[in-house]
Order: sequence, then structure tokens, then C-alpha cells
Amino acid sequence: MTNSIEPENMTLLEQIGFYSNLLNHCNDLIHRVTPEGRFLYVNQAWRDTLGYSKEEIKELSLMDIVDPSWKRECQCIFDALLGGDKIEQNETVFLTRNGQAITVEGRCQTTFENGKPIAMTGIFRNVTDRIKADTALRESEMRYRTLFENSSDLMQIVSSDGHFLHVNPAWLKTFGYSGNEIKDLTIFDLISTDCQGHCSETFQEVITDGKVHEIDTTFVSKSGDRVEIEGNAKAIFKDGSPLYSQCLFRDVTEKKKMEKELLKAQKLESIGVFAGGLAHDFNNLLTAVLGNISLARATSALDTALAERLEKIETATLRAKGLTQQLLTFAKGGEPIKKLSGVANVVRDSVDFPLRGSNIKREYSFAPDLWDAEVDEDQLSQVIQNLVINAGQAMPDGGFLKVSGENVTLSEYHHTGLKAGPYLLITLSDEGHGVSQKDQAKIFDPYFSSKKNGSGLGLAVAYAIMKKHDGLITVDSEPDKGSTFSLYLPASPVQRQATEKQAQERPIVGGNILIMDDEKIVCEVAKEMLEFLGYSTSSASDGEEALKMYQEALEKGNAFDAVLMDLTIPGGLGGRETMVRLLEIDPQAHGIVSSGYANDPIMARFKDYGFSAVVPKPYKLDDLRTSLARVILRDCQE
Repeated sequence: MTNSIEPENMTLLEQIGFYSNLLNHCNDLIHRVTPEGRFLYVNQAWRDTLGYSKEEIKELSLMDIVDPSWKRECQCIFDALLGGDKIEQNETVFLTRNGQAITVEGRCQTTFENGKPIAMTGIFRNVTDRIKADTALRESEMRYRTLFENSSDLMQIVSSDGHFLHVNPAWLKTFGYSGNEIKDLTIFDLISTDCQGHCSETFQEVITDGKVHEIDTTFVSKSGDRVEIEGNAKAIFKDGSPLYSQCLFRDVTEKKKMEKELLKAQKLESIGVFAGGLAHDFNNLLTAVLGNISLARATSALDTALAERLEKIETATLRAKGLTQQLLTFAKGGEPIKKLSGVANVVRDSVDFPLRGSNIKREYSFAPDLWDAEVDEDQLSQVIQNLVINAGQAMPDGGFLKVSGENVTLSEYHHTGLKAGPYLLITLSDEGHGVSQKDQAKIFDPYFSSKKNGSGLGLAVAYAIMKKHDGLITVDSEPDKGSTFSLYLPASPVQRQATEKQAQERPIVGGNILIMDDEKIVCEVAKEMLEFLGYSTSSASDGEEALKMYQEALEKGNAFDAVLMDLTIPGGLGGRETMVRLLEIDPQAHGIVSSGYANDPIMARFKDYGFSAVVPKPYKLDDLRTSLARVILRDCQE
């Protein structure tokens, strides 16, 4: 009995049928062609894939179904096969009847008879989908690689033991390492010492639970700079074991600095609400004290013991004025009363004064063409003196204090956060014990002090003053290596003209002055000071009374030469409103604004509100003399 399963037991005809059936049901594409490329045989899978009928195939040659871009390569392979070479595997692209390109790979073999090729058989597999998938994968990998390489975010891939496997260029640029240097580094080599414990715990959690972990920590660059980062990390696992962790970070160093600046500003604002009101009342009292001392000094013999005592009392009172000025610096909206100044002279005088008699040596270095700036000289002096006092305390055994001034132009992207433009950069560098990195973050906070008996106000006041000058104060310090404080002040577009010192204004004898103030003690001392200077005076407790008195004097032909008025009159018409109505009565009226509460912008920009001059409380006899002389002299000259 014939075994129909085993080919060797079949007849020749049965074997032909068996193999033909086998080839036609094969998924591979099989063809056999003549040495000229004419098709001798194709299987069913070939016809189904390429879409040609048996009749059409008879009219085709091999090169008719090859994609034009592959014909040259296919011809070379075909010629090599006919020459006896074996091609174990090759790839090419066929075109279907409707023009669709399909990628195939396979092997070909040539049949020879008496040394001559009689046919070539090719067995191919349609790998179009696989090629598309591979191409898509490569394109995807390229897209992600491009993203990885060009991203401004910091990307790193770290092994399960913490070694860096790969980082992107932004990472290298931020931390200052080369690609070769990171091969010997672990992530723990970059983590700041004060963050090591927390980061070690987080890293173990990342490579254990497979969750996404938020990261907020501090790295240290190759140059030693601290870099604040935030982002996330996640581990990739295989067979339950961590292969590596991938981390995506952002450098938020500047962002954190801005947040700290905002927090400081908020703290100062809250203190200002209280400080402003307290200083206002205190300055009213000091006005009475300082005014009476000025009068007493002016009327006493200069060589008497009394005069010496009065001078000491006046000095102490002026120091009290400086204390209230520190409080006023915190007041919300308080503005410095600026004038165009040669900053170098202010800085030099402010450094020398607190160091008289000390063992601190000063070294000055100012650019010969140092720009001028519009500053409140008293406030700037206060900043400098606070820094100098701190420097002296940091060098109890003496040392050098280097003070410099230079012109700088800040770009839009400067790390200070200041507006782009020209600035004066004033630096004070000491050789003291320095400030720790931890304390530097809090050094400008109100009431923070590393000194046993420190108030914590000195640097906070300095910070507030610089802010109100549209500038900035920064510190750079290292323990046992000293500190450098840098002051940035906007340079003035208008520079002072070099002129000879103006002569003192000649004294004015005579004139009619109206005093408007709700504080009786202020009115009394102002009246006595003005009468001592040769003026006749009248007083009013609020704006309504002052306007009525001014109108009556104007109608009688005995107009007031100036009105000295307080800004704040509780329950009554204050200086601002009074000045508006006063100018309606007399467009030539002269108002001199005086207040112990410097949170009003009128004190800094008095001319914008119609005033002719400003005299901040508390004031001395000479302050009144100078302001009135300028106002009345200017009026006479006009």
C-alpha cells in the first residue's frame, strides 16, 4: 500500500503535486526566473502579495517588479548569482501591480547545468511591516534623543548604585563637568552636604517602589556653586530588579532667589505698618526737642559749659532721629528724598565716621569717572555705616576694609534681577570671620542676627533702603575668609556739572510765615525758631483754618510769603489737599511740606504736588533757615 504522507513513497506525479501544493500554501514569496529574468514560476503567496495574474506574469521580467531606486543594486546581485556567488540574505523593494512598495528579504540560489546557469530561485519574506516598525522606532528614538540633547531641562540616567550612565548637554553646562568626568562620579558626589541624608533615603525609595518621586534639593557644581533643583525621578525595572533611574530636573536657583526676595519684601511691609505710625509720633516729639535745643544753642555763649552740654544733647537727639529713620525705612510706600549726588564722597564720609579712632585700616578705590546717582544721602549713609559697623565687629583685632566703586552696565539676563541699564557698584570687603552659607540666606531678614546682642535691624534696613532706591544689596562670604557686600545703585542719566561751591544764602530778615500743624508743641517751637530768624508768624491747626487765614491776609495786602504745613491732620484737612486749594486762591503761593511720616510720596516728590520745598521732621534751626531762604530768594529773583 502506497504511503501518501512520505514523499519517497509517492509516485513521481504524486510528488510533483505534493511539492506544488506545499509551495503554493507557503507564506513566503517564491519565484524562479531564467538567466534573462523571465518568470518561470511564482507561488500563490507571490501572486497574492504582488497582485499579478498568471497571464500578466508571463509578460513580466524580474526588473519590472523592482522599485526603480533598487534596480541597480538588484541587477548587481542578480549578475553575481549568475556568476556563481551565493547570496545568503538580501533585502530589496518590490512594487505591486497597483504601485505599492513592499520590502522583502530573502535568499537566492542559481541552478547550473554543465556549468551554465539555467535558472535562479528566490525565496522572500514580506518584511514591510517590520521595516516600518523599525523605522518608526528609529525615528522615535531620534526624536527623543533630540529632545534629550537639546532640552534646557537637566536630564540624567543613573544606575541603581548611583553612577551616572548618561546626562544631557544642559546638565553638563549647569554643573560644569565634561562627558568623561561624569563616568567616575555618582549622584552623591554632587548632592550638597546638608542634603545628603534626605536624598539618600529618597534614592532608595526610587529604586525600590518604582513610583515617580518629586525631587527638591541642592546640588553643588564643579566650581563649588550651589544649584537649587526641582523635578522628578523614576526607576526602570526588569524582572523585578532596578536597571536605572531616569531623572528630569530644572535649575530653580534664580527662582528661589526671587521667592526669597519676595518673602523679605512681605516681611518688611508688615513691619512698616507699625513702624510708620510710631516714627511719626516720635518725630513730632523730637521736633520740639531738637528745635528748642537749636534755639538754646543759638542764644547761649559758644564758650560756656552750657553750650557744650547743649551740643551733646543735640548730638544725642540727632542719633534718636537716626533711629526713627530706621523705623521709617520699613514704612510701606516710604520713598527716599533723593537728589543728584556724587556717591563717592557720601560713601567715603560714611565709612570714615564710624571708624574714627578704630584699628581698622581703609583702602579706597573709586573709578575716576564714577557716575552720579540720585540718592537720599542720609539713607545711603545709613546703609554704609551699618555695613562698616558690622565689619568692625567682625574684625575686633583690626584689619583692612576695602571700599570700591565702579560703573557697570547690567544686561537683561543679569542674575541680580534688576532692570537692565547703567549702575554704580559699590563694594565693601572686610577680613572678618565671615558668614556661613546657612546664615547668608537670612542675613537681610528683620530681627535676624548672629550676634549675641544684635537687634537684627541693621542689614534689614540696608536692604529696604536699597530696594527703595531701585537697587540691591548682596553678600558673598565664606567663614574665616571675610565678607563682601555689593550695592547696586541706578546711575543717573543726568550728571552733575563741576561748579564752584555756592556761597551761603544771605540771611533773610522779614517775611510773613503761616504755620499749619495740629501738634501744639510743634507749632510753638516752629513759631519761636522762625521769629528768631526774623520772620513774623501765624498758626493754624488744620487746612480749613489755614486757607481762611491766607485768604484774609491776601485781601488785606499782607500775604504770607510761605506756608509751613504738616501733611497729616487727623480729622482735618491735611497738607496735600490744602496745597491744592491754596494754589486755587493764589497760584504764586509757596508751600513747604513738613512731616514726621515719610511713607507719603509727597516728601520725595513734593514739586509734583505744588510744594516749593520740603523740611522733614525733626528739623533744626538751620534746616528752616536754608529752606525758607531758598524759597523766598527764588521768588525775589523771579
